[in-house]
Amino acid sequence: MDGEVGAERGRRVTIRDVAARAGVSKGAVSLAFNDRPGVSPATRDRIFAAARELGWAPHLSARSLAGSRVDTVGLAIARPARMLGLEPWFMEFVSGIESVLVERSCSLLLRLVRDVEEEIAVQQAWWRGRQVGGSILVDLRDGDPRVPAL
Repeated sequence: MDGEVGAERGRRVTIRDVAARAGVSKGAVSLAFNDRPGVSPATRDRIFAAARELGWAPHLSARSLAGSRVDTVGLAIARPARMLGLEPWFMEFVSGIESVLVERSCSLLLRLVRDVEEEIAVQQAWWRGRQVGGSILVDLRDGDPRVPAL
């Protein structure tokens, strides 16, 4: 039948079903359930209502048991904070990263550092502490010391 979703069709309700019912993207559902910015209060309410109607809740413990996946990507960038406003590409770059990550229910961990050595130290600490499952490197050069360090 048209309009049937999830359990009504004999299958488990998914985040995709909630997004369709609420008229939003899967990323918006993820933002709402992870209490992240980027979703208006009205949209958040609509998402929660759709989830209640469908009987859906995120399976956070199942996801972590299934592979201990870390859904955060790290970007440590050697730039003084005052320079970011002078580099117009930077905000577009971060916005582009975020738009891709949110569609995959991932987050960006951003840190401004003084130099490449600190960038390496920060990225290594994130990996050791399992805070990130991926890293983004910018301004790559031949023989870049960051690549083998990570």
